[in-house]
Amino acid sequence: MRSFKAVAVDQSSGEQRTIPLRQYVESVVLAMHHELRHTKLTVTVLCPDDLRIRSYPGAFSQIVINLINNSRIHAFEPEQPGQVILEFSTPDERLHFCYRDNGKGMDESCRHRLFEPFFTTRRDLGGSGLGMAIVYNLVTQTLGGTISCQSTPGCGIVLTMDFPLNRQP
Repeated sequence: MRSFKAVAVDQSSGEQRTIPLRQYVESVVLAMHHELRHTKLTVTVLCPDDLRIRSYPGAFSQIVINLINNSRIHAFEPEQPGQVILEFSTPDERLHFCYRDNGKGMDESCRHRLFEPFFTTRRDLGGSGLGMAIVYNLVTQTLGGTISCQSTPGCGIVLTMDFPLNRQP
């Protein structure tokens, strides 16, 4: 319950603070239990225990939530087992975030439109097409980073993000 409350507060706050990244991301995943409990998805966080960053935790939580929900809705059929991996490292004094799933992947035309507002392949399930556009804006605008996508049909998705370790306001 404490994790859920902390994540909820961070999402509504635009304030910057220092966060222990592994613990924070794990608490975001834990707060998503309701959305994940009826799936067969395994979510793994790979991050050094001592990695701390100064940034906007609300933006990080929204990115993680949108990415996992996107995989849950688009990459896997209901009841299909799957894996989601969130991996963080700090080469060259920057935060490198690699998000990947082993879902159904996407073709080149979908991949090129992935970050467009209102683009969705699951409008039939109520998809708004805003999740990945929000992720793109949070990564590039709020966190001052970059994001790229690699995917082919049948091979899942790999999203690579790169951020400053200490985001200046």
